[in-house]
Amino acid sequence: MLFIGWTGANLWALISYLTSGGLSALIILISFTPFTVFFFIPMWFGTYYTLGDDGLAIRAGYGKGMKIAYESIISVSKTRNPISSPALSMDRLEVRYRYTSGSFTDSVIISPKDKDEFFRQLKEKNEAIVISAEKMPMSKGNKAVLWVALGISVVVLIGTGLMFISGEADPVVTVLDDGVQISGMYGIKIFYTDIAEVSLIDKSYREFSGGGGTRTNGYGGFGQTLKGHFSSPNLGIHMLFIRANTAPTIKIERRYSDIYINFRDSEKTEQLYLDITAALAG
Repeated sequence: MLFIGWTGANLWALISYLTSGGLSALIILISFTPFTVFFFIPMWFGTYYTLGDDGLAIRAGYGKGMKIAYESIISVSKTRNPISSPALSMDRLEVRYRYTSGSFTDSVIISPKDKDEFFRQLKEKNEAIVISAEKMPMSKGNKAVLWVALGISVVVLIGTGLMFISGEADPVVTVLDDGVQISGMYGIKIFYTDIAEVSLIDKSYREFSGGGGTRTNGYGGFGQTLKGHFSSPNLGIHMLFIRANTAPTIKIERRYSDIYINFRDSEKTEQLYLDITAALAG
């Protein structure tokens, strides 16, 4: 779940930055990409185990790995211990072994795909190894760690999903007695006293902005839905609540930064323009 979530966020930031730019997407790219390229992807595709002539070799990503001599292995048992280890599954094996000195023991957790075949080949290498095909019960502490990790992952995934749902939805715009209320992500209230002019542009944002703006603090989705604060050479600093390739677009000129609004349904955009102009005239 961590690998999928991290890599997914990295891909979203890359697509978002390529389609609409923005400082926040660039920061995510700079932060996430090195870990994705140099840690997560090599770990995912470079974790494996080899039963060689002289011992069990364990590799995980770019690490040098480790090798355990067969005569040092004491036992192998099934486990679901969630501790960090060179294992890509929760269906794991705990390999307990002695150090070369024979004075101390340690263990490493792995997750070979075919566990029965792994047991068979390991027994061929050293018949003295104790094999336990029954899963060892997980301690209360490890269970707590697992539930906390799963809880955090679920919260992050739900939060990300809600962010996308909220971001991709059309803005909720209400024409009030004293102004226009835009609710939802990056919502704002525009008072009539701050409005210099309202116009309806019969073009999409991509067309009249010169190809699109750069996100400074906003939501970029996958290039179509844009919300929040943007800037461009043609329009300067402005706020968007739009579908970038949809026309027409309402332009609200203010003392501060201009605001652009439209909906997926062009008739809904035109009706909002009439409602705002009627409220201003009244």
